[in-house]
Amino acid sequence: MTAPDTLTVRPIGILQSCFQEKFGTPRQPGLVKNAPAKLKIFPEFIPKHSLEGLEGFSHVWLIAWMHLCTNKTFHPKIHPPRLRGAKMGVFATRSPHRPNPIAISAAKIERIEVDTVYLSGTDLINGTPILDLKPYLTLCDSIPDAHCGWVDDSAFPELKVEFSDNALKDIEESGKPELKNIITGTLSSDPRNRRDSSQMSDGFEMGFFIANHDVHFSVSGETATILGVETGKKFVKKFRRNKK
Repeated sequence: MTAPDTLTVRPIGILQSCFQEKFGTPRQPGLVKNAPAKLKIFPEFIPKHSLEGLEGFSHVWLIAWMHLCTNKTFHPKIHPPRLRGAKMGVFATRSPHRPNPIAISAAKIERIEVDTVYLSGTDLINGTPILDLKPYLTLCDSIPDAHCGWVDDSAFPELKVEFSDNALKDIEESGKPELKNIITGTLSSDPRNRRDSSQMSDGFEMGFFIANHDVHFSVSGETATILGVETGKKFVKKFRRNKK
């Protein structure tokens, strides 16, 4: 069979997520359960009718286009974070570095208001184009005797998360107490790139954005310490790159 050289897809909406950049965004859905996001369906897809019935489901699959994926060439093997530097075939992973940067992400439906689906627990960056929604079905999407290959024997690197007095004060002054749980969930799965010697250096200061909150932290041993949380900051990609 001859496959077409190109396929045409259209996003049904653009996800608004609390995660502003690749660094700090969870590597899998559900790792940060209370991380908020919302999806407004474009008018041409008639959300009044196309969303009808979805309110009866607790979870939904998001089919997404990983728009910030920068790889220009195909690499058949990649470095999953779980393998701590070892390689694995790309099709045995959920890495964004694949022939087509398509993601599937299971998210909890918090509520639906007219044309907008409010979600939690996603692992997608703000601005991600969503190609489709499909309801999560326990009768076929949950397989009790499924095997997870190399993943079963390769736990995510984990960090203990502590907050400095300054960071706790910043969170209190932000008026967003939920930030503490979101930050903890984000850092407990260790977002660092283990092949980046700077990131893996003890005491090296790093940061990531959650909505308009600039989170500063460092890692020593197996403990991440939140140094401060600046509220009211606007994420600018060039600023973040220069800072690192």
